[in-house]
Amino acid sequence: MMLEREAELQALRASFGAVERSGGRVVLVCGEAGIGKSSLIARFIDEMPTAGAVALGLCDPLDTPRPLGPVRDIALKLLGPSRGEGDESRCFDGLMACLAQADRPTLLVIEDLHWVDERTLDWLKYLGRRIAQVPAMLVCSVRDDELEAGHPVRTALGLIPATRTTWLSLAPLTLEAVRQMMQPDATAPEHLLEITGGNPFLLTELLSGPTDGVAVPRSVTEAMNARLNALPAEVVSLLEHVACWPGPAPVNVVGGLPDAAGAKRLEFALRRKLLVAHDGRIGFRHELARRAVLDRMDPGLRLAAHARFLALLTGNLAHEAEPDLVVHHAVEAGDEEAILLHAPLAAARAASLGAHREAARHLAHALKLADRLPTARAAELNESWAYEAGLALTIDADVIAARHKAADLWRAAGRPDRVGENLWWLSRMHWYRGEAEAAQRYVAEAIVLLEQEAPSSAKAKALALRAQYLMLQDNMEEATDWGRRALSMAEAVGDQEVRVHALNTVGSARLFRGHWDGEQLLRDSLGLALEHGLHEQAARVYTNLSECLIELRALDRAEALIEEGVAFDTAHDLDAWTFYLVGRKAQLRLEQDLCDEAATIARDVLSRQNQTLLMKMPSMIVLARAVMRRNPEEAAQTLLTAREAAERIAEPQYLAAVSIAELELAALTGDTHVARNAAAWLSRVDRALLSPRKCGEAVFWSRVSGVDELKALAEGADLPAPFSLFAQGRYTEACNAFLAEHSANLAAWALVASRDGSLLSDADTLLHQAGAIAARRRIRVCHADAKLPPLQRGPYRASRSHPLGLTAKEQQVMRLMVDGLSNSAIAETVGRSRRTVENHVSAILSKTQSANRVDLVLRVQSEPWLLQPSAD
Repeated sequence: MMLEREAELQALRASFGAVERSGGRVVLVCGEAGIGKSSLIARFIDEMPTAGAVALGLCDPLDTPRPLGPVRDIALKLLGPSRGEGDESRCFDGLMACLAQADRPTLLVIEDLHWVDERTLDWLKYLGRRIAQVPAMLVCSVRDDELEAGHPVRTALGLIPATRTTWLSLAPLTLEAVRQMMQPDATAPEHLLEITGGNPFLLTELLSGPTDGVAVPRSVTEAMNARLNALPAEVVSLLEHVACWPGPAPVNVVGGLPDAAGAKRLEFALRRKLLVAHDGRIGFRHELARRAVLDRMDPGLRLAAHARFLALLTGNLAHEAEPDLVVHHAVEAGDEEAILLHAPLAAARAASLGAHREAARHLAHALKLADRLPTARAAELNESWAYEAGLALTIDADVIAARHKAADLWRAAGRPDRVGENLWWLSRMHWYRGEAEAAQRYVAEAIVLLEQEAPSSAKAKALALRAQYLMLQDNMEEATDWGRRALSMAEAVGDQEVRVHALNTVGSARLFRGHWDGEQLLRDSLGLALEHGLHEQAARVYTNLSECLIELRALDRAEALIEEGVAFDTAHDLDAWTFYLVGRKAQLRLEQDLCDEAATIARDVLSRQNQTLLMKMPSMIVLARAVMRRNPEEAAQTLLTAREAAERIAEPQYLAAVSIAELELAALTGDTHVARNAAAWLSRVDRALLSPRKCGEAVFWSRVSGVDELKALAEGADLPAPFSLFAQGRYTEACNAFLAEHSANLAAWALVASRDGSLLSDADTLLHQAGAIAARRRIRVCHADAKLPPLQRGPYRASRSHPLGLTAKEQQVMRLMVDGLSNSAIAETVGRSRRTVENHVSAILSKTQSANRVDLVLRVQSEPWLLQPSAD
């Protein structure tokens, strides 16, 4: 009997009914343990009309969860037994293809999401982002009361579009429901409601226990104890052993226990519903009951039970044993030899599936026993744990200490190559932590150590990392030299990833200094990265090359590359790289004098959760500059925040950009104090660390702001033509050169700097085109005698059609595509023929560089402003 759940059942029915017309859904059934989540889902499945397949996956209460455990359960149901294909591909692309090709909607269920592993959360984000485009509904049960605000489950669920997600929170039963569950002569229902809080499972357990003259127990533990105390000892022993298995146990495992000998004991437990059998497994009716039995066990008996399970899993059942279960029972049994043997194997399996958090947990068990191992094995264990923990958890003092420990052990073993590898990792970790000095120190130490060693990947990586750091510090000449050394060694040892990395660095260093041969090196790096499936390296190329092209004013090429790169990053779920590149897109819009669009894009990036400071930095600077051209006062705090962030990162590229922005702000406000501080910082920087364009921008805005203290930067510098003309005082020619670069804002300021009143009207017209309302106000304040027309009220906008050139009808169709409607449903909605809609869909996919509807959905999730024109 299910009481007071009709509204939730109806919500499940409605969500599933909408799938066929408008795409998939994710439904979260939430509530405390025992509230009836699984019962509700089971009832919904039982009453479902004829539909597609139903597939169930379970998250288990293991110390270290099974990587992709519930997803592999679902894949087994929908795809059948594995035929040698990798679990990763099978669970992601394979399942997605299966769902997309289904004739009828598919129901997927994951029970107990609060016990989920890291990789299943990745799968949840992967499916959730694409759910609109497949006829499927995913239902997950989850104890949301156990998930704090920053819990990984909440973070993952937050990345699924809200329009595709339904939360069903199950409330406790009311007094009327309690009355319906009880016998007429039973204990007062008010008392039962008080001690159970209306929890259906607790009520059922309390009402199932012995009541002959016994007071109502105050907890499920007391209720379970009361029931167990009335049972035969051999049945209790069986239940206690089964409780030591996390979740329902396979029938052959239960049958392999000595206490299961004689089917009568098991039959008795099943008949009395102490245990239940389902789908080849035997377990308790609820996890709360299992925990209650487990908690009452004598510690010695518990150790013995886990030892028996371990013996089964490493003996007769070894061929089908999950490595995570083996480690779980080895740890609970305190079997150190088994831990040292099986934990690294389980970790390797987890890592192969991308479950780095679970891999780190397995290795942590073995790491506690590392002193018992030979030197080389102990070093490898420290390395492995530091790698997995650094990826999945955080780069903290323990991770760094493990790298130091590994380096010390390899020194003792006489392996300088492995010492150098760990020094390389220490350098990378300190760089990620924003500790530039330590990062430089460790990579330099690695290079010195490996200098006399034969060429190796470790040596090539150290050289490549040194080159990257030099490039990030804008020391492009040295970066090129070190990068070429790394490239030569990577080619000699056949390390394609280091080769791609070094080509990227050398190409970037060359192109940032205006040498166009660098572009081909970057495109070679991109080609190799794509060829060898090095997705993050490809993302790095898209980012660096687009930044270079913007800097060199190749704006059309930059736009094409950014669109390609954003499509690539989103299709591969490279969130950090996606939003860094989208930040560069905001920079491009600013350079195109599209301030409103630049600010919209930058704000969206900055609103994203879980982005590192480094990945947000371009958007922080762009937002400040875009806002200041409308409202300098509003921009001041934004720019101060960007300054503080740039100082934390301590890379000249960001500090110089912030200082130049401060000079522009001073030009708009007349604040010479801000201008002098910014000019002072720029004057102290080695000119070799500034690109030609940044030198030009510094000279330009310094003069416009009224301090003109950076003339020295122009002396002997190969400035871009417009800035060179400006520095020479040839303002009209500089204006024309800026216009040739499609920068109306800079062109206008060049005319203002000439102090020729006859040119102010032309400058004002250009500023109007650029939407630079703050600059127009400023020149009216500074040149009150100029006969300029009064400013209109209201904001100015730079006129622009849809960013990707979509027509109004295509934008309407794209919204419906993103909403999950099929071509037929779209045709019906917009009143066009299916053939016409198909033509629109084809054009939309082409203009957004999307391979299919799924890619389009991902693109719009990364850039939601694409659903609307950027200007009225």
